[in-house]
Amino acid sequence: MRSKKAGLLFLIILIIADSGCWFYSFKGTLPPHIKSIAIPLFSDRTAEFNIQQVVTDQIRVGFIRENILKLADEDNAHSMLYGAIQSIDDKPSVYRGDETGEAVTEYRLTLKIEAEWYDKVEDKTIFKKTFTAYSEYDPTGASEQTRDVALTEAIDRITEDIINQILSGW
Repeated sequence: MRSKKAGLLFLIILIIADSGCWFYSFKGTLPPHIKSIAIPLFSDRTAEFNIQQVVTDQIRVGFIRENILKLADEDNAHSMLYGAIQSIDDKPSVYRGDETGEAVTEYRLTLKIEAEWYDKVEDKTIFKKTFTAYSEYDPTGASEQTRDVALTEAIDRITEDIINQILSGW
């Protein structure tokens, strides 16, 4: 009786392992001919100093970290991610009022980027979409939540949104 239970247990484990239920990869949701991506320097439609390099580098690092597609140079990549920084807006979000007047205690930074994922193998655009993200920061410098930190957070959110769009939108 014990050997029947052991045999049945072994059979169940074998079926589960063979079915692949224990492992799932998002790479299987990509077009099978796309194995790599190039991310050229994003264009900039703002007056923000050095923002092109900051955004492009941070998005590249996000792709490396997620390891969904291999980052390649433009000549050898199967796909391209083009981007344009549309706007960076800083708007007051929280005010504090007292007897001396009103002061802004928190700003909201909103970043808008247009991205296009282009399939070089099949010579077609897979998607072209505008992504928006925001983060708050303390303009007084009294906390660690600076404008640079808010910008980094917004870029990270857009990177995540772009990767999710690549995984689900084709």
